[in-house]
Amino acid sequence: MISIKYKTIAASFLCFILTLSGCSVSPEYRFNEEYDFSQIKSYSLFPRESKFSSIQQLSDFERNRIELTIEEEMERFALVYKDFEEADVVVSYFFVERSLKELKAYNKGVGACLGCSDNQQKQLNKDIKTSMLIVDVLGNEKKRSIYRSFVDMKLDEKDTSDENNAVIKEAVRNVLANFPVANNPAANSN
Repeated sequence: MISIKYKTIAASFLCFILTLSGCSVSPEYRFNEEYDFSQIKSYSLFPRESKFSSIQQLSDFERNRIELTIEEEMERFALVYKDFEEADVVVSYFFVERSLKELKAYNKGVGACLGCSDNQQKQLNKDIKTSMLIVDVLGNEKKRSIYRSFVDMKLDEKDTSDENNAVIKEAVRNVLANFPVANNPAANSN
């Protein structure tokens, strides 16, 4: 009798640990250490009619959910939304769906590795795989990436919109968790 009880407890504990390990996502991130992040007070997103909208085909639902969650996170950092030309930084995002092919065009657009050789481009993208969300924060003056983070974002057509919404929100929050802006306590505690 005791043996069955301990096996049940052990199995429950193992399931709990596996569940926790599935939830803990550590996004990859890089940032320009020379950039003065303390000066960032405002942000913007690329307008829908920009070249970034044409690089990849996202559904309106996916695009709206990503942008809304970016806005929520930036508001949490006490950053103010401004017009594209007036903002201190511009937030860009890219969802790597089934192929990495479009990623090169996106990288060029955000100035992730200007003048990179193919080998350098491969090095930049070595940890990026399909079903990942990439978020870049670009300094508005030069429109070059000053912060980049990426994380798995596995959307499933079979899931409900609420389930996919939760996946998108979690991914966006994770990629912005280490954004080194002054009002981000998580990034400032590292």
